[in-house]
Amino acid sequence: MKLIYLLPLLAFTSPILAQQKALPAPLKLVTEQGGEIVSEFAAPANMKGYVADFKGQVITLYITADEQYLFTGPMLDANGNNVGEQAANDYATGPKAQKDWQTLESSHWIVDGSASAKRVVYTFTDPNCPYCRQFWQNARPWVDAGEVQIRHILVGILKADSLGKAAAIMSASNPEEVLKKFENDNLARTLQPLKNPPEHINAQLMKNHQIMMGVGARATPATFYHDANGAVKMQMGLPPASLMTEILGPRPSKLTK
Repeated sequence: MKLIYLLPLLAFTSPILAQQKALPAPLKLVTEQGGEIVSEFAAPANMKGYVADFKGQVITLYITADEQYLFTGPMLDANGNNVGEQAANDYATGPKAQKDWQTLESSHWIVDGSASAKRVVYTFTDPNCPYCRQFWQNARPWVDAGEVQIRHILVGILKADSLGKAAAIMSASNPEEVLKKFENDNLARTLQPLKNPPEHINAQLMKNHQIMMGVGARATPATFYHDANGAVKMQMGLPPASLMTEILGPRPSKLTK
């Protein structure tokens, strides 16, 4: 995995705590840096606990009874239980997960797989990412069987020519076929980065990058999927073999023709 620089979080309106002016003053330290206070929960010692979405990361915050001091991170009770864990998980697996999935749907992605596939998976892909190419290869049994459709959200973050290569793929008359050839290594060494991409392609790649930051992805591949219970989950980096069936479903025994 390769870490990337942070960009400002995509703004969204909190359905729970829309009136930021009513929040304790120390929370402005969070909101002024792009964070969003999304819920409040009971905390010990007359403090108030809050859940925040900070640049795609779900964090817990605590305000002292006099509303003058702010603490961040986990708070443990005498038994080692994380006081804010349930509230954070409720948001992460509920409103945030659904919002993130809708945001992914609005990105500019390239399809890999059948339109009638029962399962849809989103993954952020950089043309220079070897782990993205390995994930592509590892997913062939599911995609070729028509069971899974993978939607590749192209970004250009790893090398100087990543953006140009992503633009070259997205500008093609048949980007699905070009991406397929590229990930199969037929074009990996010969694809020339686009030096002056069309304005609309630049805009699409910028939106993809912003969405990547907004959903908390910090490396490629970053793969989003629904687990067996329907919850949205994210796998950062190349999924291990043990996780492939959770992401893509049962391994197909036969390929569809």
